[in-house]
Amino acid sequence: MQRRRLCALFAILLVELVGLGYFIKGFFPYKKSIAGFASRQDQAWDIGSQDAVGGGVASLGSANVPAKYDRLVIMLVDALRNDFVFGNSSGMAYTQAMLRSGKAIGFTAKALAPTVTMPRIKALMTGTVPNFLDAVLNIAESDTSSSLRFQDNLLWQLRNHGNKTINMFGDDTWLRLFPDLFTRTDGTSSFFVADTVEVDLNVTRHVRPELERDDWDVTIFHYLGLDHIGHLAGPASPLMRPKQQEMDDVVRDAFEIVSAQDAERMRTNKSAKPTLFVLLGDHAMNEIGNHGGNTRLETSTVFVFLGQGIQGGQPTANQGKNALSALLTTEVPQINLVPTLALLFGVPIPKNNLGMPLLELLGSYSALERLCLLQMSARQMFGVVQANDPAVSDVTLAEIESSSSSTSKLADCNAMEDGATTSDALRCKYLRALAAHRLCAVSVGTEKGVAASKVEREYYEFMEHANEHLSRTFSGYDLGAMITGISVIGAATLMLAALCQAAEHGRGLVDTKARRLRVGVPTTALLVTYLLSLAASSMIEEEHQFWYFWTQTMLALRLLTSPTRGGAARTAVQMGVFRTIRAWNQTGQKWTGEPDIRLYLTSTNSELMWALVVGTVVAVNVALHQLHVCLYPGPVRRAAVFSGAETGEQRALVIAQRMFRALVAYASFGALVYQLDRSHGWQALGVGDSAWVVVRSGVPPDLAYVARVVYACTGLALGVGAICVRLRARTVFPTPSEETRASGVQAAALDFLVGVVPVLLLLSRPHNIPLFALFMVLFALFWPQLYSLLWAGGRVSATGGSVESAGGALRPSKLAVVFCLLNASFFALGNSNSLASLDLSNAYAGVSRYSETMVGVLMFVSNWAGPIWWAVAGLASLALSRDGISARRVVDVLAAVNLWQACTLLVLSAVVALLRTHLFIWSVFSPRYLYQVGWLAGFYLLFVTCGGLLWLAGVALAS
Repeated sequence: MQRRRLCALFAILLVELVGLGYFIKGFFPYKKSIAGFASRQDQAWDIGSQDAVGGGVASLGSANVPAKYDRLVIMLVDALRNDFVFGNSSGMAYTQAMLRSGKAIGFTAKALAPTVTMPRIKALMTGTVPNFLDAVLNIAESDTSSSLRFQDNLLWQLRNHGNKTINMFGDDTWLRLFPDLFTRTDGTSSFFVADTVEVDLNVTRHVRPELERDDWDVTIFHYLGLDHIGHLAGPASPLMRPKQQEMDDVVRDAFEIVSAQDAERMRTNKSAKPTLFVLLGDHAMNEIGNHGGNTRLETSTVFVFLGQGIQGGQPTANQGKNALSALLTTEVPQINLVPTLALLFGVPIPKNNLGMPLLELLGSYSALERLCLLQMSARQMFGVVQANDPAVSDVTLAEIESSSSSTSKLADCNAMEDGATTSDALRCKYLRALAAHRLCAVSVGTEKGVAASKVEREYYEFMEHANEHLSRTFSGYDLGAMITGISVIGAATLMLAALCQAAEHGRGLVDTKARRLRVGVPTTALLVTYLLSLAASSMIEEEHQFWYFWTQTMLALRLLTSPTRGGAARTAVQMGVFRTIRAWNQTGQKWTGEPDIRLYLTSTNSELMWALVVGTVVAVNVALHQLHVCLYPGPVRRAAVFSGAETGEQRALVIAQRMFRALVAYASFGALVYQLDRSHGWQALGVGDSAWVVVRSGVPPDLAYVARVVYACTGLALGVGAICVRLRARTVFPTPSEETRASGVQAAALDFLVGVVPVLLLLSRPHNIPLFALFMVLFALFWPQLYSLLWAGGRVSATGGSVESAGGALRPSKLAVVFCLLNASFFALGNSNSLASLDLSNAYAGVSRYSETMVGVLMFVSNWAGPIWWAVAGLASLALSRDGISARRVVDVLAAVNLWQACTLLVLSAVVALLRTHLFIWSVFSPRYLYQVGWLAGFYLLFVTCGGLLWLAGVALAS
């Protein structure tokens, strides 16, 4: 019966996945781009031509504004935050000197979410708003579906219309986006974040040899080391300033090389033009070194332009700390780079561009040439307006002449008749700008200069409004697929509710006879308030507060309803421990970066942090030893391995349980050495060089192999643990019984609970490792007998009695607290619902060659380490309960937790669909939905699969 229910549960979850797939297809479609590539025919009209002045109806001539540069160097420093260049503590002295002297122009470039590399490069090269799903594809190095091979972009225009030879060195994301476009390349993987040195040296070694050649036109250098330092240690790392100085040296060397070349080239070839050097970042980083969200720290990167003809502000003698402070607030949209470079190099602007030219870079052009360039940009953007609204007609010459006959006839686009669409208003603004341009073209004397300034404002007003409108509408939704997905998810939710209601012995959700819910009031209130919170952007950003509140509330209810003083005292201790856990990492949006225990440990008390790390590893192994001492009876425990007094199975049990402890101990030692070596924690602990060499000799010299040893030992330990369970059942309880099964399942669950810890320690940040010791304390305090075993020296009977026999049954309120702790632990480790909190620093532990599957699994485990531990703790709680070994109880719990996540997914899908035009849809709701996909596909399905199969295997072995 229960196996059929378990199969039904899996089938329902598959239906739910189908619904999720439909919804994702509708909500995260690939961007609908204008097909084709811009051509020379898309150049600006010559408003001042004789045909136009004469009033003819022929098409206006095509203007021809010469290019100002013929070579381009793009130096992209990943995660280059604006204060790293413009700030008081910046290590980029040469760049700052160029800015202060007026020989360079700088801006704070505003990036849009998601602030990860692939969508940012797309934005920098196409001038458009990338699809949010690119944030997911950003880690898939083999993905080619996001390629720009068939989408208009700046590099395609430079190669095909500018006849440029383009080379690229650095992040291989460029190779995936622009296949077959580069002449010479040397790509490096962007996700081996533990490497902060070699990854940049591989780029720098190409700088001088490549730039000194004479067969290049465009060269791109993409540096990753600064971003990796941020991921590993944050922007305050001691490695950050030296890395900035290293990047500054590259800027100086590269610019001096191309400047010397330009002088020689322009001396020998009068038609040669200078080289433009652009220093920029793709995104920035927050105060913990991550990115992906939309906070100011993550979106504030830089543009710095150097080259002949670049005229910054007036040279200043102010060399003080605040000389460049204005640049920290001089913001321009990052996508403005595309039309600016296209105009400076005389190539067509990519068709899907939404950026506007940076007027400061057009200062070397005459006033009329600037107007022609602005008209070219406005015409391209008007084409995007027309592509998104076919009802918008083109602007004719007759309309321009009619509107430009006098200033009074310029249309008032802000006073259009009712019923006019936004596209109609944009067409009006475009026509008004063209008419003003036409008037300026026929003006004379001082009027021409005044009119030119007015025309510039008119063009920018149109482009700003068009950008605002198109940014909201450029990505379409497939409402049909979204509605289908919601319907299928809703059906799966109803089926899960029916499965829960079908529980035996009157344990369903609803008592049909009494017409009331069987679910407790606290659990019902938890579900209702959580589902309501999903509709509020602030509650999503600060979801950790919700779980912290409800966890303490559940504990407080247990304290108030405890039947014994001892139980109340243990619950009070739990509340104090959880308060410490809550203060460990500040997360969310409002309080992130505020003082917390993490900051205290990582800033000035690293020796304390590493002492706690060592203490946690010791505590794990002491707890395991104590559990084995109590779970395996005295006669077997004291058996001499080579003594003939005991049976062969008894001796095998002794060997197996000792081997289990040894494997867990060695895996823990490997995880500890890995963390100490990677972060030089052994120095903070005061361990001498010679002593560390001795310690280090206990594991492989390569850290990647150390991590693999941890994985291997953990896997072997769990296998040996299964053997222990089987042997214990045969030696301690030779006659199969309910007690045998209960004891075996409990031993397996507790062994698994401790056995997985080494891998979780390996994949966690060092400052978070002590949290697992606190998790163990919280869990042990739930069970008086287990607490006694671990800390008070308690013993079970020599017959191997069940721990549960003294621990009491698992009350629903206790299960609710474990569930709250499961969710709260995700945020307690520093995570949030922002992509910026996604930790990549441990996703490559043990990986020497990129594997999407392996990296994806490690990234998931490292970010969900807390919930994974509490999921296993939930299984252990079931095993320790009175009826935890019954199939009915296990299936009931699995169905209940999946009903929770199904309700969450259903409500969140409906909210996202209804709020798809909300201001925060891409910055708040979309990341939250991606996290929900992770919770469902990565966590709950894994939990159900492992939970169900582990239970079946445990009972089978223990029988």
